[in-house]
Amino acid sequence: MMRVSFIPTNLWDILVEFLQNLAQATFNHNEEVKVWQKTDRRGNSYWCAYDPKSGHSAHLGSEEEVMSWIERHYYF
Repeated sequence: MMRVSFIPTNLWDILVEFLQNLAQATFNHNEEVKVWQKTDRRGNSYWCAYDPKSGHSAHLGSEEEVMSWIERHYYF
C-alpha cells in the first residue's frame, strides 16, 4: 500500500520524532538520562542524550562526548 503524503519527508520525520518524544515524556516519568544511537541518511552514526530533569538534550559524535555531557549535566 502506498502512503500518500503532502508533507515533505524531512518535515514528516521531524514531526514523528517530536510526537514520539512527547509521548515518551508524558508516559515515562523516569528521571534518568536517556542515551540512544541514531544513523543519519548518509549512514553516519551519532549519539543522542536527553536529561528529563533539566530538559537539556544533545546530539554527539562519540561515546566519549556522551560521557562528558552526562558528567557536566549530572555533577555540576
